Amino acid sequence: MTQLTDDAAALLEDTPALLWRGDAQGRCVYLNRAQREFWGLDAAPDGDFDWSTTLLEEDHPKVFGPFQIGMRDQVPFICEARYRRADGEVRVLRTRARPYHDAHGRFAGMIGVNEDLTELREAEADLTRFNDRLRDSLEQARVVTRRLELATQISGIAMSEHDESLRYTWAQNLPEDAMGRRPSDLVGEDIGGPIEDVLRSVLETGVPATKEVVFSVDDQRQWWEIQACRTTTVEGRPAVLASALDVTTRKLNAEKLEILARELNHRVKNVYAVVQAVVQQSARSAGASPEFAETVSRRLATLARAQDALLTSGSDGAGLCALLSQHLAHLERVEISGADVTLPARVVPYVALAMHELGTNALKYGALATPAGRVRVSWREMEPGLLELTWAESGGAARTGDGNPGFGTALLTRVFAAATDGTAERGWSDGGLRWVARFPLTSRLSAG
Repeated sequence: MTQLTDDAAALLEDTPALLWRGDAQGRCVYLNRAQREFWGLDAAPDGDFDWSTTLLEEDHPKVFGPFQIGMRDQVPFICEARYRRADGEVRVLRTRARPYHDAHGRFAGMIGVNEDLTELREAEADLTRFNDRLRDSLEQARVVTRRLELATQISGIAMSEHDESLRYTWAQNLPEDAMGRRPSDLVGEDIGGPIEDVLRSVLETGVPATKEVVFSVDDQRQWWEIQACRTTTVEGRPAVLASALDVTTRKLNAEKLEILARELNHRVKNVYAVVQAVVQQSARSAGASPEFAETVSRRLATLARAQDALLTSGSDGAGLCALLSQHLAHLERVEISGADVTLPARVVPYVALAMHELGTNALKYGALATPAGRVRVSWREMEPGLLELTWAESGGAARTGDGNPGFGTALLTRVFAAATDGTAERGWSDGGLRWVARFPLTSRLSAG
């Protein structure tokens, strides 16, 4: 029996669990080695160790309340609180205690075990924070999804995801029976076939695509813009995300605008033709020189060609390369150099007139009037949105300036600068005329 008691005492002493015993007055009379090391005690307590001094003050009610009830009613209790370990670190201990009795059956105090739950509680706190963030993220995702649904409903955009067989795996703003079917199954081969061609191409190449699909419904043409890009499903399989937007109204309006633009261009050219006729007739009646009438007529023709360039470009502007090629095509020994840029519509007529004036003067008096003469037209963006356009003659006769500046000089300087919201300089070098213009490629809005 003594050997058994000794073995039990050694087991209690050496167990890693935090064991303790208190007497009927609540004094601590036994702590095993693990519990003594926790509180930094070198020797076993003799009723004089006050464990409550290590309990954080704000946690007193969590321990003293259950402890007093357990002692008073001689019943088991469980409590949990934070204690300061001997090294100063705060640890969370859960206490499980039960009453014990002496050999005569009298209440002798409490015995218990303290479980260190610090890591568990920290993990639970981390999990709680993660769940909170996840809940917030899910709520945000629901809000974004709802906004996306409303946006697609308002805009008329149909969105979908397709698997490798081009079947719908997700759809928004499409019929409810779309899932599991292909576009051709849903709307027929005539309409769905071209859509599937786009989806299949994106799935095979991985290159995003945008295509307009045209079809007829009840003898009415409809245009749909299909956009698609390849993606991957949650299972890691290739898929295609696609959107479809009805652009019929936009296309019809564009056709109407194109018709109106062509009609307007036709009328503008008629006005130029009438003005040319009036100038020629007036010049003859007034006895003006034929050269005067011819000069004005050519300038009007230049403006008419500039108008054609604007219409041909199909946008609010014209490409500089095409414009120069059109107005300088009749000249030889002219080099054009520069990356193509789009000129604003307001600038196009003045660049055209400038090229006409410069080309005419070069043929008559400048570099192109001599066999060795050449012209280089170049441009560069000095900074984003600011273009520098240069006409440089070489190999011509040396000249220091204009004897009697006329309309052409004014057009190349003051008129051009004012019309383009830029600057224009005209001067002479040993090889001939040099003209440099700088102007913005975008409109500058003024207040007021």
